[in-house]
Amino acid sequence: MNGTKTTIVVTDESNRVARIALVVFFSACAAYAFGPQARHDAQRKKILRELAAFRLSMEKLGKAATAGKILEKLAETDPSLKGVAQFDKQKEWQYVDEAVHRIDGHPRARTAIQSAGLSTRDYVLTMYCFVQSTLALFLKEDGGEKHDPSGASEENVAFVKNHLKEINRLFSDQP
Repeated sequence: MNGTKTTIVVTDESNRVARIALVVFFSACAAYAFGPQARHDAQRKKILRELAAFRLSMEKLGKAATAGKILEKLAETDPSLKGVAQFDKQKEWQYVDEAVHRIDGHPRARTAIQSAGLSTRDYVLTMYCFVQSTLALFLKEDGGEKHDPSGASEENVAFVKNHLKEINRLFSDQP
């Protein structure tokens, strides 16, 4: 070097700017790190509340059974619809939004469900709560299980128990 000395003067203004920059930087890092998790937790809580409040009825189950039969017939001629509305491989609460999205991605499936008188979401909620409530009922009867699976409210489990014969007729292959 040629002997020139550089002096940095720190003023209150530059100190304030540096602090603001650090706050912005750490806020951005926190938002990046915690943002997706916070959204995930908020979505989880929303769906769990929705499942807890959802009540099965013979009307909803009748419409869901009709939609299921229409979907089965459509799948015979359109292989892309096979399994579009499967409810046996659930991933707890996440399954609700995934199933709605998957079904809505098939216009013929969505139309079939709507023609039975349900929205896609109501169809998914009905079937999800029905499957979980039936599972809870049989777990309780077989092993005295104390905790219901996600989506199985006590009211829905009692409803399934009290209407099991009627529900079996709705979902049977017999007209």
